[in-house]
Amino acid sequence: MKRKLISITILVLLVATVSLTQAATTLMTIGRSPFHMPPLTTADDLISMVQAKQADVRVGFAKAGQADLGEAFIAQLPAAEIQTLDFQKGSYFEWMLFKKKGNGAVRLAKDVTWANPKPFKGFKFDIENAGMKYTFVVPLGCGNIALMGATQLPPPPVAVVTPANQPPECGMTVSSVRAFCGEIITVDASASSDPDGDITRMTIAFLDDQGQLVSEKVVDGSGLQADVAFPCGASSLKVTVTDNMGLSVTSPECTVAIASKKKFNFLADLGYYRQFDPAHHVFGRVGMEYKFTENFGVLGLIGVAPHVDGIDGETAFLADILAEYTFSRYFVDLGIGGWITDGDDDIDAEDSQLDVIAAIGARVYGEPDKFNASVFFEVRSGVDEFDEIIDYGRFGLGVRFRF
Repeated sequence: MKRKLISITILVLLVATVSLTQAATTLMTIGRSPFHMPPLTTADDLISMVQAKQADVRVGFAKAGQADLGEAFIAQLPAAEIQTLDFQKGSYFEWMLFKKKGNGAVRLAKDVTWANPKPFKGFKFDIENAGMKYTFVVPLGCGNIALMGATQLPPPPVAVVTPANQPPECGMTVSSVRAFCGEIITVDASASSDPDGDITRMTIAFLDDQGQLVSEKVVDGSGLQADVAFPCGASSLKVTVTDNMGLSVTSPECTVAIASKKKFNFLADLGYYRQFDPAHHVFGRVGMEYKFTENFGVLGLIGVAPHVDGIDGETAFLADILAEYTFSRYFVDLGIGGWITDGDDDIDAEDSQLDVIAAIGARVYGEPDKFNASVFFEVRSGVDEFDEIIDYGRFGLGVRFRF
């Protein structure tokens, strides 16, 4: 009988212990069993408390079965948004950490409800861990750490994978790759395309033989065609196209070798005139050529024609202006010139006169835009001596050097 009574007594004690452990806690006052003293006043006080009591915080969270949450709590608190609020009667907390009378080991109270009609002030903040947002409250008067509740965090946004922008493809034609400085040429990049968008810009760059930029023109819009002035000193032209996403590319198809032609060339003539009257002259002239187009130019020449033999004629000073038309390697000249002497003006073979000049020739050495040499046949006659051109006209052969 005695043994049975002892067993019943032990069972009652166990049930009472379990009941006390699981029983809800009704809280009426703040500060009787503080986790920290003195009372907290600022959020910095709270952060300092947790940093100083990390060991106790870890023990408390372990007793609550949430050790990993304790690590997140310690790590995230300094950056958390901490509010100071009044908590009214009926405020509920899943659990609260405290120390009995402020001393000893950390203890855990579950299902805590504030039952006092008078509210208490506390800090409120959120800590995130493992996809959950945990809301904590810490009363200012005791520093007890209380879990108010937890909610599921929204799933992270699904990353939208944008397809990589495909580069445009460049295609180009140029109306002329050899032109005079300042001459307008047309650059057409309308053959360019973009597989996943539109081409919105074309950049035309003229480069010298060292790859340095000579001039540049940017054309915005979908019209990939432009008229540009051909600059002096450029040896290549490169087009770059840009798509609507800002990606720019060029290609070998959009790079072309070019050559700028000089409008001015220095000239020197050496030759021989025969007048059948008779008279023999050698002549030399120097001057400049100005090219209006690749085929048409004007020559201005001055020189001297010493009389070297024959019973007629005098040494003459020459001042000639010629229009020249070029085709392939051949050319034709037509112009007027001054044959100026100190001879007798009453003698047709010796007087000064205004000549009409015609010539035909061919380039025999070099390229048009570089040093070259040509041979020519020239006839000059005074404007009032056409009917006597056989006697008093001067028929010449010469060599012309262009520099």
